Amino acid sequence: MTAGDAGCAAALMERQRQVYAGYSPVFWRPAEGAAGLHERFLRRQVLSAATVALRTRHGFIICERRRPEALVDEFTVAPPGTWETDGAALLLTAAGRLAADGISTVRVVTTHADRAKASMLADLSLSLSEQWWVRELCPSGQPAAPGRASGPGFSGMLAPAPPVYDPGGLVFLADRAGENADAATIARSAEALGAVLAVIPATPGTAPPRALSRTGGPSPPTGTSGGTRNITPRSLRSRAELGSGARTAP
Repeated sequence: MTAGDAGCAAALMERQRQVYAGYSPVFWRPAEGAAGLHERFLRRQVLSAATVALRTRHGFIICERRRPEALVDEFTVAPPGTWETDGAALLLTAAGRLAADGISTVRVVTTHADRAKASMLADLSLSLSEQWWVRELCPSGQPAAPGRASGPGFSGMLAPAPPVYDPGGLVFLADRAGENADAATIARSAEALGAVLAVIPATPGTAPPRALSRTGGPSPPTGTSGGTRNITPRSLRSRAELGSGARTAP
């Protein structure tokens, strides 16, 4: 993948954002001009020595080295039916290059609702390592200044969303929550800080806390999850079983 592919990659991600906005309209709401912003960001990522960037005719992947592991957030294909071919080939090829560089764990971010992508990750034996739930909030009063905030059994960061998204205000990410931390308390505290969204960690594989669903509300909290995959020689050999229609390009 070259810097010249950034425009096509940004267009694919813009299409994905529009689909994801249907899953969680506030959390995934695209910002105005997001495609141009994202294209410039992706170009920098492709040119960075810290990334592995690959593409096929139907998609692309950018893996960021964060030793001792790698993070995959910029990763999509179109149409969705190519996750099992192009998506798998991209991830396996990137994992092979990272393994050669001494990185044996790859962390991939996805949403529960993207079933085609999640199914591909499961087929490649990724295990769910992180999970968090998103709650839309009704902030009270003026928002607090961005920064760290804490409450009973939890702490987190109040901050703007990434530039490609526009949830309509600040987001509270509860990045530290003890076993006895109460999800409803976290949500109320985030509202008091002026946040429009609360992102709350959960034990992998668990259902959303009932306390996060408003009585009579239109929908339950939405989920986003990350998976971790350990690279093994067997999984790398499985690239040969993906078919010839998914060829990666550097």
